[in-house]
Amino acid sequence: MNGLILVPTDNERRLIESSLRIESDQWTVKTIGFGVIAAGIATTHLLLSERPRQVILAGIAGLFPGPSTETLRLGDAIWFDSVAIDGIGVGQGDAFVDAADLGWRAESEAAPTETIHLPNPPQSRASIAQPALLLTVCSGSADEDDAARRLQRVPNAIGEDMEAYAVAYACQSAGVPLRVVRGFSNRVGCRDKSDWQIAPALESVAEQLQQVLDGETS
Repeated sequence: MNGLILVPTDNERRLIESSLRIESDQWTVKTIGFGVIAAGIATTHLLLSERPRQVILAGIAGLFPGPSTETLRLGDAIWFDSVAIDGIGVGQGDAFVDAADLGWRAESEAAPTETIHLPNPPQSRASIAQPALLLTVCSGSADEDDAARRLQRVPNAIGEDMEAYAVAYACQSAGVPLRVVRGFSNRVGCRDKSDWQIAPALESVAEQLQQVLDGETS
């Protein structure tokens, strides 16, 4: 098998596949589940059973506010060049202390929250200055205060998701290159789903994927 396209949920997968044309048997789309635990386990299983040469993670994400995202709007999709994780450590809210700051690692080991850099992300149609970092969390930001605290800890975060770091960690451990494309369905911290743009975001994801698939089969 050449490649796997991994999507967290069945709903995301249906919306992506409805706009995606796969004319080659070199790519297979799989659902890996919602959240870091399900995504990490499912990705590891697929890496062992399918032996892909490359992996793409696709789905939705929240969009952080800030100068680096001023050119982006809900419904846009971009490729990320790095992923990090927030929430591994001690405490909640303003009392939170990251695992790396606690010294939770052996001298020979990377910190459990170390940023993972992704190889050669394709060019995104949406305009954004690099780097493009995706922040994975176990619990999405509940409000603007949550989002602000996360940006304070990870100032260069562009998007918030709940799977990418687990998938990236599994792929890095297996030596399989990973690319990540996410469509922005909502503002980070906005829980009012009437303001979300899930379908347009996933249509943009499918467009980005199609460019990659067409480029590799041409």
